[in-house]
Amino acid sequence: MMIRRTQPTEARDVVAWLKSNHYLRSAPPGFIHVLEIVEGRGRIGAMILGRPNSRDSSRIMELTRAYLIDEAPKNSESHALALMRKHVRTWLPQIRLLLAYSDPAVGHAGTIYEADGWAQFGRTKHHGGYGWRSRPNRREDPVTPKFRWVRSP
Repeated sequence: MMIRRTQPTEARDVVAWLKSNHYLRSAPPGFIHVLEIVEGRGRIGAMILGRPNSRDSSRIMELTRAYLIDEAPKNSESHALALMRKHVRTWLPQIRLLLAYSDPAVGHAGTIYEADGWAQFGRTKHHGGYGWRSRPNRREDPVTPKFRWVRSP
């Protein structure tokens, strides 16, 4: 079976599900859209889209979290990315650029982005240390360089 649809959804339930399954066990605050990825038997994944830390956040959107179950059909990730881009083109026509990051330190080389035609746009800088130190109730995760990926919707 292939993915039937990617649909906007009630955020609370899907974000909680994504947090419990994603390797980071968190979801960034300030998301704009939560998309549920549905196959014949129900939810097989979710994506969170939010504003990037850029000056033109009205025209750029970041894929901040994506997760699909391991049992999802082959190529489901790239198919879900294509459906997400279609959703953005249809419902958010002002968005001109999509941004995503992959973390090679945990084995995420960005293969799904490459398969969907995203372009690698450099790496983030490694400043050392830990992130979120200044924010209460945040985990102290080590900050590692990530691959930056971009694509038009």
